[in-house]
Amino acid sequence: MRKISVALAFLVLLCLVLALPGCATRTVQQKVVDEYGLTVKLRSHAKLFGETSPRGFDQPSVISAARLALILGAIEIDERESKDSTTRERRPAVPTRVLKQVARGLSLALAEASPDQEVVVLAVRKQAQHGIFNRKFLTSFVSYLKQDQIYFFFSRVDWPLDSKRAGDRLPEPHANEEVMPINTVGNATFKKVGSQGVRVDWQNPRFDPPPPATAPAAPPNQ
Repeated sequence: MRKISVALAFLVLLCLVLALPGCATRTVQQKVVDEYGLTVKLRSHAKLFGETSPRGFDQPSVISAARLALILGAIEIDERESKDSTTRERRPAVPTRVLKQVARGLSLALAEASPDQEVVVLAVRKQAQHGIFNRKFLTSFVSYLKQDQIYFFFSRVDWPLDSKRAGDRLPEPHANEEVMPINTVGNATFKKVGSQGVRVDWQNPRFDPPPPATAPAAPPNQ
């Protein structure tokens, strides 16, 4: 009788867990890049005892690192001192120092991502202070492709990493997560998606990489 009661209680508990949306899913991650200063992952969500939840992204897709560097380098944000501040400072969304590394990692991830996986990027910039100590700053965002548009959702842009948590696991970004008082800048090329996201036609000729330079022709023999 006791065994039946325990089994019944477990069954009821399991049903309750499966009925809760937050508890009925699990996060699945796959690392693509794990190197000094850059971590790039593929992230999907799956039912607790089932398959991956469909997202319908246009992936995998091959986009060159050179093109992605031009796209990322053109995204801007307005940063405020606090949430209620009206003073804004416009700056690049991806610091120049880590731009090429991030573009290369994102290119690798998009080529490997499935239609159900979003790309998670965490880039750490190191800055010397007083010639001895180094401060670290985190830039993190989520990206994916859909209907010829590449989406970016920024959680942190040059966010100071406390020295105490330098060795801790970095906080991961999530779409529409407002951690810093930042807003992406929309224009004719980049369309805003929420307050901290943008989307853009990644095939726009504006982002065509320049052709490789050719060596000058040798002068004809005299």
